Amino acid sequence: MSSRPRLFAACIHVLACLSVSTALFFPGEARAEKVLVKGDNWDVYTDGRVGAFLSWTVGEGQPVAGGKTVTLPDGSVGAVSVAPGGWGVSTTNGDETTQGDVNTMRVRSGFIGNTLGLGVRSEIYPGLKASTYIQIWAVIEPDGRNKGFGIPADVRQGYAKLEGFWGSFLAGRTRTLFSRGATDINVLYAHRWGVGFPNRIDANGPTAGMIGFGVLGSGFGPGFIYGSPVLAGFQLNVGLFDPATMSSGTLTRTQLPRGEAELTFERPLGSLGKVVLFANGAYQKVYKQGACTVSATSGPCDQTAAGVGYGGRLEVGPVRLGVAGHYGKGLGFTYMLEQSYQAVDSLNYLRTFDGYYVQSQVVLRQFDLFAGAGITRVFLSPHDLTQVAVSNVKNQIGINAGAVYNLAENVHFNLEYMRAEANWWLGEKQVLNNFASGMTVNW
Repeated sequence: MSSRPRLFAACIHVLACLSVSTALFFPGEARAEKVLVKGDNWDVYTDGRVGAFLSWTVGEGQPVAGGKTVTLPDGSVGAVSVAPGGWGVSTTNGDETTQGDVNTMRVRSGFIGNTLGLGVRSEIYPGLKASTYIQIWAVIEPDGRNKGFGIPADVRQGYAKLEGFWGSFLAGRTRTLFSRGATDINVLYAHRWGVGFPNRIDANGPTAGMIGFGVLGSGFGPGFIYGSPVLAGFQLNVGLFDPATMSSGTLTRTQLPRGEAELTFERPLGSLGKVVLFANGAYQKVYKQGACTVSATSGPCDQTAAGVGYGGRLEVGPVRLGVAGHYGKGLGFTYMLEQSYQAVDSLNYLRTFDGYYVQSQVVLRQFDLFAGAGITRVFLSPHDLTQVAVSNVKNQIGINAGAVYNLAENVHFNLEYMRAEANWWLGEKQVLNNFASGMTVNW
């Protein structure tokens, strides 16, 4: 490992030892809603947001081998191929042998698309509450920059929930538990009203924030979640979710639901602020289809994808600091069991990933100022080490900074910058500089 990632990871670990969702789907402190109808023991409410951002990306195109050669294990010389990775985006002068340059602008959705939520809640009898909630997402930019394309709505959440002295039980589609705390930090202290990494630049949104740069997105999935009562600041959430398959390679079969859990601790610091700590994890096996015989060239019949996440948030006066990390196999850069070349090698062995993230924010009257950095690393598998003529992705590093002007409680203007860097094991590199500014109105 080079000195820069090693130093970066060490700094984040130190911050984690010192300290250790948004208006729509993050913690209650950030939730806004409007009651539409109110009865004796029930009400109907809505929440949502609409916004747009001008996004400008300049930098380097996808790396190419450029005639580089290496000595193969048999002593012969072979041409290097660059494994998929980085961010494929149209270039001004690139071709199959030239990396080229990127200079492109779009009007697009932010880290969270336009959303519309509708909920109903009631008290069934004293001590038992029931609620339902449906949330629809929609982006504003068409796929492939084609203004003739329609933009379909995405029913991102839909669940029923019971709450009592014993805790809560949720059934339906909602946020998953693994890496939820790290995703919360990204939203609450950086890109709630912004863009971050523009993600699928030539396709459509939403954007990625810091996901892929030290943050593993928690994502959404169908399942069941039990939440314990809060005891001395501690709460345990345990969930069973619909198992996810991997389209890359041949590990395309699943069997049992995916287990996930998160333990959180929250304590006020008097009138100054609060501290929040979290630890979470997930576990799932994936299999080959049909009959399987293990051989040196066929790879395994099954693999176990598993990961752990950890970190916390500290709020003191106007200052907020969040740190997070994750480690595991089969995680990918953006979400667990990512359907990409990076998550699995050519023999279907899951690769190992880790990530480290720190995000700061200072709240000054109507302004929120933020800055942060993160790194996600992927390690070569034993099989990768035999493929000396293939340059695989090594890490992705992101640095962000920006400001949000809150004109009112529900009107937000942002101006931000993010530097995204991807590095390969044989020295290839791609750097994109991303600038964005826009407005969001929420309710």
